Amino acid sequence: MNLGGRPPAGLDMVLDALFFRLRNAGPWRDLPDVFGPWRTIYGWYQRLARQGIWERLLRRLAAGAKSRIRLVDGTHVVVHQCAANPAGGAQKQAMGRTRGGRNTKIMALTDGRGLPVKLLLIEGQAYEGRHVIPLLEAPEGLLIVGDKGFDSDPLRQQLEQLGASHCIPGKSNRSKKRRLNKKLYRQRYKVENYFCRLKRWALASTRRDKLASHFLALIQFASVIDWLRYGC
Repeated sequence: MNLGGRPPAGLDMVLDALFFRLRNAGPWRDLPDVFGPWRTIYGWYQRLARQGIWERLLRRLAAGAKSRIRLVDGTHVVVHQCAANPAGGAQKQAMGRTRGGRNTKIMALTDGRGLPVKLLLIEGQAYEGRHVIPLLEAPEGLLIVGDKGFDSDPLRQQLEQLGASHCIPGKSNRSKKRRLNKKLYRQRYKVENYFCRLKRWALASTRRDKLASHFLALIQFASVIDWLRYGC
């Protein structure tokens, strides 16, 4: 039965459009006509972000990580002027200010191969060490590897209380020196490699979304692609 109205957009067309915008970073209204009305694609983008579909897919893929090693780090993303003045204020949308201007920081937890396990957004000037624990859903038995920026006695104690080990070098001004497994610490470059792959996508290297939930969904979508390319 034909009920009239515009035919629904096929999911394959929606994914192609999202992939195109992830790569090209143009405004929604500049999507090529081949994808259909841009408002339809944008509606799908909002709906998928609201439903958390990319987070669930990423979690399902990350469940296949066999190593107990987890690499943690953060990276800055400049906020484009079109994302300024978001609803609820910049702070509620994980936007902050540093000497480089307004930006957001992506916190990432990867497995031992550098494939993303979990992601979250924080303000650009926020201390990364306070956001490690929220990245760990089942920390018992894990081995957390981070750089000197995570050298914090409270963080170490929290990890140990949760049953996780850690490999974090001490800062040069630390009075009590910490032993470090240098062979294990050398694996930390893999999380940096993940950020390099992520920022090859134009829309992931500069934040253009006002809402943190929309931008995080975009990063999760790119991370699902990363898994399909390098992890499966």
